[in-house]
Amino acid sequence: MSGQILSKSRVHPRKICCTRVPENLVESVMSESAKAELQSAMEKRRKASLAGDSNNVASLLADDYVQTDVSGYAQDKTNWFKEYFNPLADLSKAGKFRWEVFDQKELEFRIFGDSAVVAGVLEAKGIGAKWVPQKHTWEADPNAGFSGTLRFTHVYVRRDGKWLLAALDNAVPFSAALTHTR
Repeated sequence: MSGQILSKSRVHPRKICCTRVPENLVESVMSESAKAELQSAMEKRRKASLAGDSNNVASLLADDYVQTDVSGYAQDKTNWFKEYFNPLADLSKAGKFRWEVFDQKELEFRIFGDSAVVAGVLEAKGIGAKWVPQKHTWEADPNAGFSGTLRFTHVYVRRDGKWLLAALDNAVPFSAALTHTR
């Protein structure tokens, strides 16, 4: 068959008429729906991250999540929370750190059924913390700040109808190295 049955309508009490829609149109509609769902999941994660909400962020990550940072250091979900997210979230909740900019843009979506890849640019600027590369964590420093542009690649999986971030890779473009401020 060249299409899928999308709708049925009763034309006569004893006859059912079907409408055929080309598969490429069905895939396009499904892709747009999946893209909207992904964008919603990304925005929920962004808002939860900015609020330092570990529980909501955790619910938006796959259990087997893995992240590779700009230095090539890989963390599973447990270590990412312990080393990266929770220290910064704790500083934020204590009023010692704040995000001034955290914008994802230039997003490109590739959807493959229940998997998707999203590539884009993150512009970030924060005040009140410094990155300690030897420990792969954040420390409070009222005189420190950072700003920069990262390229990222996110891999999402749809499980039980919900898009979850399964992998993340960050890279610093050579032309826009991360800078420290203050």
